[in-house]
Amino acid sequence: MLVICNLPEIYAKFKARWIEQQVSNDNDKTSGSISTKQTKLWNRLNKDGFTPLTLAADISQSKMLSWLLYERKKIQWSYGNVSCILHPLDQLDRDFHDDNKQQPLSVIEIMIKNNDPELVHPIIISLIDKKWKYFAYRILIHRFLITFLYLLVFLGTTILQQTRSETTSRKKDKKTASIHGTDSNVSRQITCAVGRFILIFGALWKSKREINEMRSLGLKGYISSIKQCFLGLLGDFDIDHYAGGQYPKASITLFIFYVVVITILLLNLLIAMMGDTYADVKKSAKKLWHLERARIALYLESGIAKSERHLTNNKYWIDVQGKRYLQVEQVKNDLSDSMNDEENDN
Repeated sequence: MLVICNLPEIYAKFKARWIEQQVSNDNDKTSGSISTKQTKLWNRLNKDGFTPLTLAADISQSKMLSWLLYERKKIQWSYGNVSCILHPLDQLDRDFHDDNKQQPLSVIEIMIKNNDPELVHPIIISLIDKKWKYFAYRILIHRFLITFLYLLVFLGTTILQQTRSETTSRKKDKKTASIHGTDSNVSRQITCAVGRFILIFGALWKSKREINEMRSLGLKGYISSIKQCFLGLLGDFDIDHYAGGQYPKASITLFIFYVVVITILLLNLLIAMMGDTYADVKKSAKKLWHLERARIALYLESGIAKSERHLTNNKYWIDVQGKRYLQVEQVKNDLSDSMNDEENDN
């Protein structure tokens, strides 16, 4: 409920109270009693299989998600303005190391599933950059080269096969020309001529019917009307043309209505909508780019064999006490600026 209502301060107090209570309970236990390992509050799953962190991502609470991500960080070392920060990868990134176990969705999987660029966070961007640096870029280039070579081979074999078939057909034509004579060529030409005559006759007959129908309905100036509408759309019109018609008042009224609605309202509305769409896309272009990079990296990572994931060139995390962490080196000024920018955006 605290995550849904976006109350990070109360969540921090509740978490501190829970930790204090657990410490007091551990101290009260006797040495001979059997202690049961209890799941930590921030790692518990609700009925939908979400932890507080993944729930914030699922309901698109970007501010709460940002606070929870920064709240989980650990400072490994600090020297002057430079700090080495560890971000736990549990709940943040998918764990591929236990394929047999059913695992809940991570933050990055929820972000990709919901196609929500607003969840893109500096910590998630650092994780995506690490994935691309260690394995995604290499695997993508490798697959591209394989596909490119395959297409080259396919194109070469197709051209050679086409050339060979044309050469073979020419030789066969020369051999069979003396046997079959010109009967087959004549019959083929007659068939083609009849087919072309039917097509041309049908097109002319249909055109004649359409013209007669237009004349019967009183649309003799159909093409002229289309031309006048197009010229009116461009602002090149002659009001005397409509005033000298059979129904001058109705023609002028409809023409003015057409110019006002089409030229002034709809075109300006279209320009405004295109401007708003461009502004929205430009505003979220970088986040959408990171979202697609995350989608590709996760897809490529799922194709890596389990035995190859711990190799040095594929390992983008570090192990600390049996847990995976994302190691990021940051300058304190840059870190505070990024946090302030995140708060201002939210």
